[in-house]
Amino acid sequence: MPSPLFGRFGWADDLGPLWFLRERWAVGPPWRSSWARFYASPRGVALQAHTKKGGFPYAGTFVPWPLWCDLDYRHKEDFVMGWLRQVRRPEGPLGSGGLATDPEWLQEYPALHEYVTLGTNPDGSVRRTSTLTLFAESGTWKCFLNERDSGASLCASGDTVSGALAALEVMLEGETPPWRFSDRQAAANGRRKGKGS
Repeated sequence: MPSPLFGRFGWADDLGPLWFLRERWAVGPPWRSSWARFYASPRGVALQAHTKKGGFPYAGTFVPWPLWCDLDYRHKEDFVMGWLRQVRRPEGPLGSGGLATDPEWLQEYPALHEYVTLGTNPDGSVRRTSTLTLFAESGTWKCFLNERDSGASLCASGDTVSGALAALEVMLEGETPPWRFSDRQAAANGRRKGKGS
């Protein structure tokens, strides 16, 4: 399966040179300037933006290879340029695009989806979204859900990635999920209590 290749005349695919593509684009406002880059493989094409300082992920999108091949030159250019135009600084806690969502995750893991994406608490106050860490260790997959506001974490493991995520979903839906609190967070809470008493 062929994929776009970067050569003397830039990126090219079955249509020939894609003259609208560059090695990178400057995007975002001056106070959060970022680089956007184009990547390609037989799986598809990806556009990713990272901050110039620190290289932190800023925004991204992916197009499967069969879909990319179905686009003509003009539609490929419109897609890339349109995405670059919309990459801008978030205008609030949820970002300029509002609430992030994934229909597949929302259907399979609704509780996990909520923890990772919901930017407000039930009382309407701003909430820092949770982070999800996935890694393999000792022949098993492990995932940690980290609540950034409280410092709590919830861990699940499984024989497969989907098994670990499903276990985490079941734990979240239970009445008493076994949240763990880091020693560092507990010590910080203890210092705060000591000063106030």
